[in-house]
Amino acid sequence: MTKLLVDADFFFYRAASSSEEEHEYNSDLTVIVGDYKRGKSIVEHELTKLRQRFNSDDILLFFTDRTNFRKTIDPSYKGNRTKRKPCGYLKLKNWGMETYPSLVYPHLEADDVLGIVATNGSVKDFVLISPDKDMAQIPCRIYDLKEEYTQTPGPAKRLLYKQCLTGDSTDGYKGCQGVGPKRADQILDKAKGNYWQAVVKAFEEAEMTEEDAIRNLQLAKILQADNWDTETQTPILITS
Repeated sequence: MTKLLVDADFFFYRAASSSEEEHEYNSDLTVIVGDYKRGKSIVEHELTKLRQRFNSDDILLFFTDRTNFRKTIDPSYKGNRTKRKPCGYLKLKNWGMETYPSLVYPHLEADDVLGIVATNGSVKDFVLISPDKDMAQIPCRIYDLKEEYTQTPGPAKRLLYKQCLTGDSTDGYKGCQGVGPKRADQILDKAKGNYWQAVVKAFEEAEMTEEDAIRNLQLAKILQADNWDTETQTPILITS
């Protein structure tokens, strides 16, 4: 039976957001509340659809920890995300972790835990389920909620270096100044597989440093098994 490795952050956040209600008590007081029962119903409906699609009841949910190791690399990481979490999200998340098999690793995002489990050999038959484009860094079977595909090591590796060059405005790191997706593809096409050397050269030509390139690489990298110390429960940061 195929194990479903699910990016639970996405589904639970969306369910909590869809379950918010606004109540106006009087002309001076409006309160936002979370409909916990509705949130649970939405989550259960979404997970049922996944079970039916893959004909599997073997499901494992992945959640983000309260702290994030990338903040130690760059304190401004995701600093542009000032919007509050939906009302009732934490309660819904706690219910999910109590109800379903779930994983949270210290200081990691759900994406990283997915990447580690998908590459450490502990699960043979699985599909990684997430709409996050960064998960294409992981060479495995992926369902992004639109299509199912198998990512191979070559394109997965290239995507990491492209992300390092372009940055990610959603996550709040800028990449190499003046390099967008098209320019990044041109740089990597000319690299002929020697991606890191080409990336560093691009940063230096933009009057940035190799340290800048390394910082962006570490922020962009979705951890895999080789990037996780199981004894100390800490990330092993890449430098090239």
